[in-house]
Amino acid sequence: MALVRLAQSDAGTTAELRVGDTVELRLPEVRTSGYQWSLRLPRGVRLVGDEYVLGGVDQPARGPEGEWPPGKGGVRRLALDVLSAGRHLIEAELARPWESRPRRSVTFVLSASPNE
Repeated sequence: MALVRLAQSDAGTTAELRVGDTVELRLPEVRTSGYQWSLRLPRGVRLVGDEYVLGGVDQPARGPEGEWPPGKGGVRRLALDVLSAGRHLIEAELARPWESRPRRSVTFVLSASPNE
């Protein structure tokens, strides 16, 4: 079983993996703007972890008092387990809950082979 890391730049491509692998999906998010990612998952994929990391992957410099600057973004880190073989589409939308249309929509394709 392997860990496969995907980012927003991987949207539209196909990730090859095996049943039992875990996908770590990292999506940029600025929570103070109101925009948050929501996912639509197929039956063969299960969400097992969801966390927000302020400052993101590289942990940019903090302010003089050690605090994050106002409006500084982060990364939404989602862990997904692949439960069954086949082609799975993961749809993600960046939207504000009070608006009717998302700001951005992306799709990730997982092609899962049986674990032999």
